[in-house]
Amino acid sequence: MSFDDRYFVNERGVAGEGMDGSSLPPEKVIYEGGPSQIVNFNVYTVCVIIFLFAIFAPSFWDKFLANSTISQYRDYYILACKAFFFVPIIWAFWVWLVIRCHRYRITTERIHEKEGVFSRSTDELELFRIKDITFLEPFALRMFGCGNVVLDTSDKSTPMVVLYAIKDGQKLIDVLRKHVMEMRIRRGVHEID
Repeated sequence: MSFDDRYFVNERGVAGEGMDGSSLPPEKVIYEGGPSQIVNFNVYTVCVIIFLFAIFAPSFWDKFLANSTISQYRDYYILACKAFFFVPIIWAFWVWLVIRCHRYRITTERIHEKEGVFSRSTDELELFRIKDITFLEPFALRMFGCGNVVLDTSDKSTPMVVLYAIKDGQKLIDVLRKHVMEMRIRRGVHEID
């Protein structure tokens, strides 16, 4: 996640052109990042509890089943507990990977949102379509300096876009609001209610 002041050139190697053929300034990346891993805090907590259970359960079952009438199944119980050792590791890695693969790239002209681990989906929103910006700071996210940026748009496919668990979201909103207004002026877009 970073605010970047460098200019970049599009895929064809040229800066964009306006509708009247005039040269527009090249798109500039203003934010690149993704949701904070803090959104997985509950899952990580459950994984730690399961992990601790998996570590201590075999010794408990060993003592409990040693004098039991079902001691012939002792090895199966202990093996099942040891199998639980890998469940929280795999689960924690998966939720980490899902959030790690969810990326936002905001330029001076549009927002790109990519998500998915194996199959990826990319959504693009032109900045001039943004009608309103709201910053929500739930207590759990606020403790870590994060918040959700909610964009109310005029886009039919995505009338509301939420950028989840963004670090320093208020700074992003200030920069984003400026570029939304610039794009609306450049495109001659006026809101009619």
